[in-house]
Amino acid sequence: MACNLKNVLSSGAQCTESPAGLSNHVFVVPFDAEHIKKIGIHDGANEYYILPAGTGKALKGFRIDFKSQTGQVTSEPNPSGSGWAHTGTGRVEMNEDEMAYVSRSLHNSDKYLYFFPTGKTTSRGAEYKVVGNQFGEAEWSVSADSGVARSDDHGQTFTVTCGFQVYPVMKWFGTIVQEANPSSSNFLDNHGDDIVFVDGGGPQVGGDSTSSN
Repeated sequence: MACNLKNVLSSGAQCTESPAGLSNHVFVVPFDAEHIKKIGIHDGANEYYILPAGTGKALKGFRIDFKSQTGQVTSEPNPSGSGWAHTGTGRVEMNEDEMAYVSRSLHNSDKYLYFFPTGKTTSRGAEYKVVGNQFGEAEWSVSADSGVARSDDHGQTFTVTCGFQVYPVMKWFGTIVQEANPSSSNFLDNHGDDIVFVDGGGPQVGGDSTSSN
C-alpha cells in the first residue's frame, strides 16, 4: 500500500555520496505505443515501472543537450491528497535553431515523458528523474534571450511541468537510447499555412509561396 510508513535513516547501505545537480541532457520519450508498451507507479518505491515497446529492454527517446549546471528538477506540493507538481528546467546555448524547431512540436502537445539523468549508475541501469505521469500530462515551454553583451548568458531556457505526480521525487532506472531523427519525407510541405498577397486584394491564407503570377 502507498500509505504505509517506513523509517528514513541517514546511515546504512544508502549512506553514500550524493552530489546535487543533474547531467547535461534530457531525453524526451513520446507517450505512444511505438515507444512505451506499459507504464505504472511502483507502490513500494518512488519509481515508475516502464515496459519499452518492441523487443529490446531500452527506451528510445530524443536527446536535448543543455548547458552544464543549468538543469534542475523541483517539485511543489499540491493540496493534501493531490500529489505533487514537478518542474524540470535547462538552458540550451548551442544549436538554438534545432531547439526552436523541436520546441514547436513539444509546446503543441503534452504527450511526452521527460527523463533527466542524475549521473548515477546502478545495477538496474542509469538513474533518471522523471517529469511526466502515467497519463502523459507534461507541458513544455521555452523562453529565449539573445543576451546584451557578447559575454552574456544566452539561448533558450526550457521549462517542462507536470501538475500531478504521486511522489515528490519520481525516478526510473534503465537504459535510454537516442531515437533516429524523422525523415523530412514524412512531411507534406515545409511552408505551413502561407499568407499570399493577391494583386488588388488583401492577404489570403493558402497557396504556393514559391509560385509567381
